[in-house]
Amino acid sequence: MIKQELIKPIIHQYSPADSRKLCTLKGLNNKAGEIMLDVKEAPDSYGYRFRTELKNKYGKLLGKEIFSYFKGKNYMTGQYIEVLPEYRQHNYFFGELLRLASIIELLENKLKQIEIYSKNTAVYFHSKYKFKPAIKNFNERDKVLESIIENEMNGYEDLRLRAKVLQNLIKDTDIPENQRKLCEKTSILADEYINRVLKNDEEYKKHPFKNGISMLLSYEDIIKNKEYFNKLFQKQGIDYTI
Repeated sequence: MIKQELIKPIIHQYSPADSRKLCTLKGLNNKAGEIMLDVKEAPDSYGYRFRTELKNKYGKLLGKEIFSYFKGKNYMTGQYIEVLPEYRQHNYFFGELLRLASIIELLENKLKQIEIYSKNTAVYFHSKYKFKPAIKNFNERDKVLESIIENEMNGYEDLRLRAKVLQNLIKDTDIPENQRKLCEKTSILADEYINRVLKNDEEYKKHPFKNGISMLLSYEDIIKNKEYFNKLFQKQGIDYTI
């Protein structure tokens, strides 16, 4: 990233009668030139859908995120995040900037967590920013276990074995409460699996998931990893400290 003077986020209320806070960043310096980020209400949102837009100084859209945040709720739900294809994997870090904006939104609004459903191809991206699997759907759980079991590369034998044990337990019970508990155990196993994969820089490309995964980033995990996030804010030229 290009060295620059740190830019302080502009935090403003959604409206005089609504205390929800939105974030704007102006004058960020990037290898793509000067860029800005703005969080605003999405069209036809009825007061709960918001759109984070990342643009260059000419107004060209570089990336965006759509999320829901209902008044009075203590969480936000990410619905869609996208960076233009020509800026992906070329060290522009636009996806990272969008993710940091959502973390500012969580912290400024004193929310409990961000919930998402990640595409299978984006699970490792979100995991780099401390999102963890939070599986509740039984079919989603079963597909995650299948993905782990089918990974026959060295270094994952113990995780494969644990996945097979969970798979057998699923087959042996029809009790809904037990099935839900096995979703929780699968989420824990999936988190361990993802973190092991991420220890190797490019290893994640060899370990795709069959399907998407429900994930969340909690306030507690942001605070736990505040040094990591503060370094990312500084790297992106943002004057913000957790």
